[in-house]
Amino acid sequence: MKRYTQLVIAVALVCFLSACSEPPKGPDSKAAPTSDLSFFSGARLIPGDGSPPIEEATFIMEHGKFKEIGGKGEVKPPKGSTRIELDGRTITPVFINLHGHVGINTGANTSPKNYKRDSIISDLNRYAYYGVEAVAVLGTDVGDLAFQIRDEQRQGKVGGALLFTAGRGITAKGGWPTSILPGIPIEVSTEAEARKVVRDNVDKKVDFIKIWVDDNMGRVPKLKPEIYRAVIDEAKKNNVRVVAHVFYLADAKDLVKSGVAGLVHSIRDREVDNELISAMKEKNVFYTPTLTAHEAKFVYADKPHWLGEQIMREVYPAGLSAYLADPVVMNRFKRNPDLPALRQQYETAEKNLVKMSAAGVKIGLGTDSGSADTYPGYFELRELELMAAAGMKPADVIKAATSASADVLGLKDMGTLAVGKDADFIVFSGNPLDKMINVKDIANIYMKGADLDRRTILDKITNEVPKITATDRQKDAQAQIDEAREKADAKLEHFGKFPLGASANVRSMPVPTPKYSKSDIKPGPPDRISVSMQASPVKASAAELRDFYSKALPRYRWAPAGNCWERKHPSSSKTETLCVEANANVAVIQITEK
Repeated sequence: MKRYTQLVIAVALVCFLSACSEPPKGPDSKAAPTSDLSFFSGARLIPGDGSPPIEEATFIMEHGKFKEIGGKGEVKPPKGSTRIELDGRTITPVFINLHGHVGINTGANTSPKNYKRDSIISDLNRYAYYGVEAVAVLGTDVGDLAFQIRDEQRQGKVGGALLFTAGRGITAKGGWPTSILPGIPIEVSTEAEARKVVRDNVDKKVDFIKIWVDDNMGRVPKLKPEIYRAVIDEAKKNNVRVVAHVFYLADAKDLVKSGVAGLVHSIRDREVDNELISAMKEKNVFYTPTLTAHEAKFVYADKPHWLGEQIMREVYPAGLSAYLADPVVMNRFKRNPDLPALRQQYETAEKNLVKMSAAGVKIGLGTDSGSADTYPGYFELRELELMAAAGMKPADVIKAATSASADVLGLKDMGTLAVGKDADFIVFSGNPLDKMINVKDIANIYMKGADLDRRTILDKITNEVPKITATDRQKDAQAQIDEAREKADAKLEHFGKFPLGASANVRSMPVPTPKYSKSDIKPGPPDRISVSMQASPVKASAAELRDFYSKALPRYRWAPAGNCWERKHPSSSKTETLCVEANANVAVIQITEK
């Protein structure tokens, strides 16, 4: 096997990430002291660029960088070096996440109110503990905190995963995700407003501009093409790239045509076509599938097996797993009327990932972790599992999480295990190329040649555990009662929205009423029937009540007569006229005899 060597000369470098040659290190990511000269042997080395692994690799680290790399016996231990044996283990570059969020999910809830310095740094340490050593936070960084922490990291004052930020993202007025994260997205309705937001973000020195182009399955306004094109144009003038949250294939095509740098969610409305794939390859647009984010919309309805995994509980308390596995939470997800659609969308996302990866589209690691029901660090490992399970080649999955993502962030010294690069790598007990679940068996993490003390990282992480209250259980019990009722009612004949209830009889003439309603009959003339659904578990609008009677009365021999109905009295054969005055939850029926 070819042997790689390089003479390392100590020079003063100004690197992409730091003004000094030391790794960004602080109180949250202490590293065990290591000799400046170390010799490693025995590990399977996965370079991260898609090339074949080196079995029983030997390599030298000096001053935090790879000096020599070779196969078994090809690199000799230098005199005075520290020797480290990794027999039977596998190493990859550290992972890099192109789509995450920090500071808003405490475990107990997801809210802009949680966004504080401590919660941000806790999330950065969660990422670092799981080997995710850089993260791009896309659109949810409010104020100056993220920028301050980013600068402190570059000065070596704060540890955790290296933070890249898009500041606050841009969406339409009332657009996604303002309903769940009020006050975080910047809402715009004109091109001028959009351009100003871009310039304001550029002044803060954002790493990306984030836009949301999604109507949440038709429920909210979507950013218009002329506005997102203005965003892309203004960003291009200021040498900043734009990344887009997408859902629809048509939007993805136009965004790529308009000059977006990355699509940071899966396309889920339909399968991608060659037109999009060719355009993305031509313009080098990257794609992060965020399968975990899409899975998290439905998976808790199924009590996922991984809630009991030890590696999750190393950072996230057992109480969180217990909460997510509680029947109250499971039932909440099961009751989501969108559940079948969400499962179908996930299947589409899987197909699109495999198709795009096989065609050569640049795939990066992205998870959307740190948002609702998604957990930084652990979810990146889960994402790699899901990418492989979808059908992506294991070597391509590792490449996506390492060199491809490093390239997007401009991390020239990270992403691959190669001579001259920083010695940033993860040691696994098993081989991820055999089974991707092996990424969850982390033995060690090295940053610039230093073995991270992961225990000290844990000491700096704070967690809140959500609790199921008595009120939650009461609501769930009532919801189950309602579900049983709805299931039983579904078998009954319906007239409009409602099944048929007991008849109200007026002078031997039956008058239909909706099930669960209460009737009050006042003999006349004219006869009056008040039908109330105020106490019913099913509420009714005026239009729904009118619809019920228009469909149910003919069953009882009442024939339409203008705005009312008529029939012959069974005894006198006189014509009876029935009129309905409907309001919300109440109908008043008046019967007169001609």
